[in-house]
Amino acid sequence: MGDLVAKRYPANLFANLADHTYVECGTGACGWSCWGGKTGGTELRRGSGSTLRADRIAGSDERAGITCYLVNGVCHQAANRILLPASITVMGARGYDVSEAMFGTYGRPGSVLGLCRAPFDQQPGVSGDLPQCAAPAPVTTKRFARSRSLRATSSRARAEATRERRYLAGVLEIYRKARPRVSSRHSARRFAAGQNMEAFHVELFMHKVDFNLGSKADRSLKARLAAIRRSTERSRLKIEERFANGEMSASEFVKEFDHETIVFQLAAAGAMKSTEYQKLFGLKRGETVVLADPRIVKRALRRRPG
Repeated sequence: MGDLVAKRYPANLFANLADHTYVECGTGACGWSCWGGKTGGTELRRGSGSTLRADRIAGSDERAGITCYLVNGVCHQAANRILLPASITVMGARGYDVSEAMFGTYGRPGSVLGLCRAPFDQQPGVSGDLPQCAAPAPVTTKRFARSRSLRATSSRARAEATRERRYLAGVLEIYRKARPRVSSRHSARRFAAGQNMEAFHVELFMHKVDFNLGSKADRSLKARLAAIRRSTERSRLKIEERFANGEMSASEFVKEFDHETIVFQLAAAGAMKSTEYQKLFGLKRGETVVLADPRIVKRALRRRPG
């Protein structure tokens, strides 16, 4: 079976912008752009998985069903969907933890008014590899024995991989349960759909809090973080509805979205200790990121959500 490689490159022109991420197969012969570029990045992580399945998930536009940029997700969520066969994510990319908190691991399935539907087609019946991505036969040798330290490192890596797989299994279960409650297209059910979207994203975020903070998050902290995430979702749904209704321009939408992203981070920082904030978001307290890449926004938001 081939490898799937998560790659990243920093947005050097924009100081507080999250890394762009995309996916390549292990041979480097095929890549998926995830809304942005797909060359020039450095390897972030890799895992074994069906490259044919990844290609089917990616789709012809290489966006993996992330229909509307900044509504369903950004490059991180598209990359995570493509990486599903390898049971890894782009965890470790700068700004990823904020992105996951805002959009979920695999993106938002939809928005207000039944717009921007982005169901996650996991292609469960697909296996095997693209011919250009098939891994070469492994070379075996008994020449060198692994040292005790390497064995210890390998053991820790396996334990972390197992822990991450359990986390992702929990994430996928939340998506599975939410599918019926976020898929309605009928505008008369708009308010209920908004409530369901809110509950879905709070549940995803709290699952992430448990994974990142573990026992460091007591009941009081969890309640504060859940309230902050709920408030953010309510504000964002209002912004998306105004944009969809033609009440704000694309540039105004991006500006408002970036503002809400920063407000969310500042509110979370105010609820936690510095060490907790860094563990949850991978950032130092007082450091914030934005997720709207101006280079992608320019072409992605030519049309309103639909």
